[in-house]
Amino acid sequence: MTNRCQNRLVTMPATEEQQQLAARLFTQWQAGKPKSQIEREEWGDGKSHGRRFDRLISQTLGYPTVKKSKLADQVKDLELQVRALGAVPVGAQPEPWEVNLSHARRSCLAALRVWNDPTSTFRTEAFALLLVTAWNALLIALIQRRNQEWRKVDDLGQPTKHHGDDVSLDTQDLSRLALRGPNLLGTRENLAVWIEMRNKVAHRHLPALDAVLIPHAQAALLNFERTIVDEFGLPYALGGQLSVPLQLSGFRDPGVLASRKRLQASLPLDVQALLAEPETANPALLGDETYTMRVAFIPIVPASGRNPDVIAYFARPGEVPDAISEHIEHFLVLPKGIGTRPNIRPTDVVIEVQRRTGFRFDTNVHAEAARRLGARPKRGQPDDTVDIRLAEYISALKAYLYTQAWIELLCEKCVTPEGFFKATGKLARVSCPVIDNNQQSSAE
Repeated sequence: MTNRCQNRLVTMPATEEQQQLAARLFTQWQAGKPKSQIEREEWGDGKSHGRRFDRLISQTLGYPTVKKSKLADQVKDLELQVRALGAVPVGAQPEPWEVNLSHARRSCLAALRVWNDPTSTFRTEAFALLLVTAWNALLIALIQRRNQEWRKVDDLGQPTKHHGDDVSLDTQDLSRLALRGPNLLGTRENLAVWIEMRNKVAHRHLPALDAVLIPHAQAALLNFERTIVDEFGLPYALGGQLSVPLQLSGFRDPGVLASRKRLQASLPLDVQALLAEPETANPALLGDETYTMRVAFIPIVPASGRNPDVIAYFARPGEVPDAISEHIEHFLVLPKGIGTRPNIRPTDVVIEVQRRTGFRFDTNVHAEAARRLGARPKRGQPDDTVDIRLAEYISALKAYLYTQAWIELLCEKCVTPEGFFKATGKLARVSCPVIDNNQQSSAE
């Protein structure tokens, strides 16, 4: 066997002498000495342009000393954006879960187009068909990504086929497999309602269903969006493609302001039983916004005399108009949390993080950490607010303001050299002590 065939890299444990050498050279590099100069001084040869130094530090101390290519990051971000749009970069093969996720998103958008069409006369029935199709594809994508079995199998454990194609589990079974846990009960039951709608009423024309099922439709959309973001990430969300989450049509129709029970009473008895069954079996679902999202809109005409499309009127407890007080029990009140908006400047964040961690921290390092930890959009994307709990982009100032929660997160992530590197992409360097000129030593 030739030496060429045996030419494999074998990493031997570093000796104490090598560890001391690596630590000494690493300290010199941290102090600002170029890698090539270190190599010339230590080994009398700088032709490797720092690669020999990189290997020594990586194999001995385990510290990365090679900066990641910005172009590689940009290419990766662009590829993610392309995949999030349902396309595949040229030369790449989509994963099976990506195909089903793309199918799910397209089907959900088609369902929204049907619901939002003001001329639609078969709204709920068509919406049910497309929504269940979207959920079926999304659940398969979830299970495929987890490397679990999503197909029906025979007694020998072999996938069942129909005309040469694999047969998937029923949508209800897929939801039990992919959406486990008591916290997803409302999501599962909401989907069950739409599956029954598809099976029993999709072929019947029942206009009253549109008003009765608005809460279920809104909850279904929010559940679908939340599942995509939690499992696949924000780039795959549908929110960026929608002008509104769900158009609740017919605000001016007096029937919409009627009680839910009165509208439901106009439906056939079998449909009434279908809608009431989950709530009867589990009364807790009435207060679960993932099962049914009930929001009350009270049309009013402002003092200016203009006639807006719709106004949401919020009444404080004890000030609810008598005209609608009898219907309050049918609606879920969603309190809006009020807190302090982001108001801390980046320079103040930098000073506080450096003081608490003891590592050098400047505005450039802070900006990179904000991109990595989700307080700002990734590099190359337009400035915008990503998470209001951490930071807010003020377009008038063309700057970001941050929260105390962001400072706490940064200090938690950057308290160790390893955490500092993971959060910022930079090696942690001890900061110089801050001298307070207002304080004098006792010797003075």
